Amino acid sequence: MNVLIVEDNKPVSLLLSRVVEEAGLGYVIAADGEAALRLFAQRDIRMAIIDVELPGLDGYQVARDIRNQSPAMPLIIISANSGDAWRQQAFDAGADEFVAKPLRPRELTSLLQRYCGLPTSG
Repeated sequence: MNVLIVEDNKPVSLLLSRVVEEAGLGYVIAADGEAALRLFAQRDIRMAIIDVELPGLDGYQVARDIRNQSPAMPLIIISANSGDAWRQQAFDAGADEFVAKPLRPRELTSLLQRYCGLPTSG
């Protein structure tokens, strides 16, 4: 199972990829919205973690496009902006979850377990 990580901040994308890999999942990384949609079209993507603020297409548009093509795919939107308006926009764009930065690996692992059917650790 591949997780699409859409994040333009290198340290954050490395953190996300480490958490995904430690959960036993594969991943692909896109640093902008256009690359994310290309990867989504080319690869077997089963879940996406999408930052809101990206060069080019923002994360909300990426989420809407993916949601239109794959209505059941789990989408997690992440952002340093955690206000109610940002959260509401994420859910309006089709997000299943909204996670505020700074990211907590345990929270991400829990979401991966929930949405990817992974066993939970004791």
